[in-house]
Amino acid sequence: MSIGPDIKSTLEEVGSSYTILRDSGNITGEYTWTKANAQVTKPFIREFFLEGWFSYDTEAVVGDIVEMNISGKKFLVMNKTPDLLENQIYRYSVVLYMCNIVADVLRPTDQEPDDRWRVTTLWSTIASQINCLITTPLYGHELTREDEIGLLGISVYEMYAATSLGIIALDRIRISSNQYYKVETVKPWRYEGVDVFELREDTRGTETTTSTTTTTTTTTV
Repeated sequence: MSIGPDIKSTLEEVGSSYTILRDSGNITGEYTWTKANAQVTKPFIREFFLEGWFSYDTEAVVGDIVEMNISGKKFLVMNKTPDLLENQIYRYSVVLYMCNIVADVLRPTDQEPDDRWRVTTLWSTIASQINCLITTPLYGHELTREDEIGLLGISVYEMYAATSLGIIALDRIRISSNQYYKVETVKPWRYEGVDVFELREDTRGTETTTSTTTTTTTTTV
């Protein structure tokens, strides 16, 4: 007989309740137990990374956003590994990354040049108010002295977000009305269900926002 139900009951007694946030409808009634990552001497790891357990019958999948009901903090499910006993899953070990940004994803479409060779770029909203983690590249979670020298003056960031969002290179990540980043590179194979994106400051013109699209006008040379 599996001990999964016993572990689930224990999580309900000593763990923390969370909500799985989904567009199709939030899922409640699940509990987790978490601890700080083993590399607690590194401030970034201590602040943003958690290890924990989900019950054997959790509905959470990698790429989901879960919100801790007490603290209100939101986390991206980065990894979900089944723990087995007597060939049965009795719990899942998980890794959670705390989300620090709420952003919109915009995609450009260039229109035909007009009679003055001006090109209009239409910006379509692909996803709104997504929760994600944006940080400087970790390089093994700490910069070496050579890395620090090489990165001076270069504004490069990494974003962690669910693969299901369908973000591609050249998309725009809008954090605020005056803060935009361009998706330079997509790294889809580092994690299952979560993509890593290389971001740089987006200088592709000033936009005028409408309800569903934004417009940028530039002149071709």
